[in-house]
Amino acid sequence: MSEPATAPENTVQQVNCTLPIKPTWERWKVLGWLSCIAVFTYIGRIGISGQIRENIESDLHLVPALTAYAISAFTLSYALFELPSGWLGDRFGPRKVLTRIVMCWMVFTALTAAAWNLGSLIAVRFMVGAGEAGAFPNIARATREWFPFRERGLAQGFVWMMARFGGAITFPLLLALSRFFGWRGAFVATGAFGVVWVILFWLRFRDKPDLDPKVNGAERVLIAEGRIQTKKAAPLSWETLFLSPTMWFLLLMYFASNAGWSFFASWITPYLEKDLHLKGMTLAVGSGAPLFFGGIACLIGGLLTDRLVRTWGRRWGRTLIGTIGYAIAGAMMLIALKYKSDPPIALSAICFSSFAKDLGMASTWAITIDVGHSYSGTVSGLMNSIGNLAQVISVPVVAQLAIWAGTHGELNWNISLYYYSAMFFISSFALLFIDARRTVVYSAEDRNRLESEGVLAR
Repeated sequence: MSEPATAPENTVQQVNCTLPIKPTWERWKVLGWLSCIAVFTYIGRIGISGQIRENIESDLHLVPALTAYAISAFTLSYALFELPSGWLGDRFGPRKVLTRIVMCWMVFTALTAAAWNLGSLIAVRFMVGAGEAGAFPNIARATREWFPFRERGLAQGFVWMMARFGGAITFPLLLALSRFFGWRGAFVATGAFGVVWVILFWLRFRDKPDLDPKVNGAERVLIAEGRIQTKKAAPLSWETLFLSPTMWFLLLMYFASNAGWSFFASWITPYLEKDLHLKGMTLAVGSGAPLFFGGIACLIGGLLTDRLVRTWGRRWGRTLIGTIGYAIAGAMMLIALKYKSDPPIALSAICFSSFAKDLGMASTWAITIDVGHSYSGTVSGLMNSIGNLAQVISVPVVAQLAIWAGTHGELNWNISLYYYSAMFFISSFALLFIDARRTVVYSAEDRNRLESEGVLAR
């Protein structure tokens, strides 16, 4: 069992009273680096889902049902490589893996411009997904190394806020770039953003505070916050991991969560265009608005989970926000359906659905750090892998639903909201069975040893 929720807070209070110097703020600079990576990944993820999609389809002679396979190619490779990339972060440290991720993001995003038909578009989007895979598991691993327990929810919340903001700006950004350079030039320009950044990241970022000379002793003590190092590292127990009920419900929750969220990263633009009749830059801004409000919710949720853990403990401090948030998100989708003839109300409901859903994002990823302990990269990689498989399935399924419900050759995207609503309700239910107090990566023997050493609380 992991350390009690109140222990880190009490430890920090004691340490701060005796610190001879003021702690440096290097961990917040690290958070800036991690947040930039989150922005890059979401620009790459959502790149072909907005209005620029229509330009691609026109040039390559595609229809939405075929473009869906290119969108799913990204999420398929992303899902396949999440777990290995998360494990690599645990094995070799996040610095090397995150550098590789940004370099792949630059190259393959730019290569999207070279696509000449559906097959080539699917291939390059598959490579973008494979290259980006592991970003958030390694960010989670870095968060564990650089932030004390009481700040992890806030750190994860900020990262996910910036990820959502990255997605929100993608729609108008690529639309604006495409008007000057065409859709192919827009992808080349986007890929170029990371060239200087990745060099500076490699030179500046370090895996742990102990490796960074700019971190003073006071900040190292604050980050350590009462942690006790084990005399002997415990290996990852795959058997324990896959037999853990908490892990299975975590996977179910994130599968349904990503299935529901895939709306905001795939078919929201055609829904707003065909069913709510938005056009031009209004359509681009409207497509990104749910992600923008979701980003705000990520930060609020991160602040809330850190506070609630200190009050209620990890069991409910980590899960109750998401349980309530997902239920509201599902209800908002149904409200959008009810008011489909009133675009302002429908779009507001969609935005509020995204906001409510993302209230639980920071706590969800904080759970992977809690239960994954020294293998948080592996646990979060597994969770995100299953979550992205949901998007692989959902994007073409929803496209077929829109075809089935349409008339006279016009697609009906309204029906998809029933699907997304159901997914959010499933996530709300699954969170009730997740217990963040107990690690899921060690055998019973190793867990008992770590508890006896004080590394894990009894």
